[in-house]
Amino acid sequence: MNEKIKIFKAIGDETRVKILILLSNRNICAKGIAKHLEISEAAVSQHIKILKEANIIIAYKQGYYVMYELNERVLEEAIGFINLLIHKNTDLISNEYNFNIEEANTARCKRGCKSMKGCCKNKIKEE
Repeated sequence: MNEKIKIFKAIGDETRVKILILLSNRNICAKGIAKHLEISEAAVSQHIKILKEANIIIAYKQGYYVMYELNERVLEEAIGFINLLIHKNTDLISNEYNFNIEEANTARCKRGCKSMKGCCKNKIKEE
């Protein structure tokens, strides 16, 4: 689960999303990213560090330059996780991510609802 959290945190920043968009069109070096986005190379370096830690991008050497490319496998896995959520495949999520969905479904709401079904819908509308 930590891998997915790192991925979603990494893509939760506008500049990093712009970097990923650039990389979806072509492999590029940090200096090229800085020029395209009109930000400093130091800022690009910090964003690249986060994207690499989340394994979203891969670096490779080409001559004097370090080039970056998307790690499509990791992005496909993130899409797969989102698809599990959309299609409510809670059994697969529970098993793969060691999360007890039944326990969550039977837990009492912190706002005092008797069950999690329809939890807080009325109270949220009132607020």
